Amino acid sequence: MEKITSDTILNTLKIMVESKTPISRDLWLEVAFKLNILRLDETGLYNKMTQKVAQKKLDIFKAQEKRNVAAVGLEVEASDEYRYMKDQEEKIYSIDEFIRIAKKNSDLNW
Repeated sequence: MEKITSDTILNTLKIMVESKTPISRDLWLEVAFKLNILRLDETGLYNKMTQKVAQKKLDIFKAQEKRNVAAVGLEVEASDEYRYMKDQEEKIYSIDEFIRIAKKNSDLNW
């Protein structure tokens, strides 16, 4: 049995949206419940990414002859680690919005 992750859920929903398949209220609620639980994994990953980016900033800062915080920021923002962290941040935001919409939908229809 394949492990359910937020990525598998979001990809399935994306396919449904792209194919214009209606998503029932029950499915919305089931998916929101699962994403709410799986969100913990996503925030844990995001926190690790944030720590890694902060460590990269510190390493760059310490390696500079003339310390320049703005230059450190620019260099870090140009890195893949920073982009992955921002992508993860947006993923968590999207999960939160999905849950919020599902909750609102359930409040209106119950």
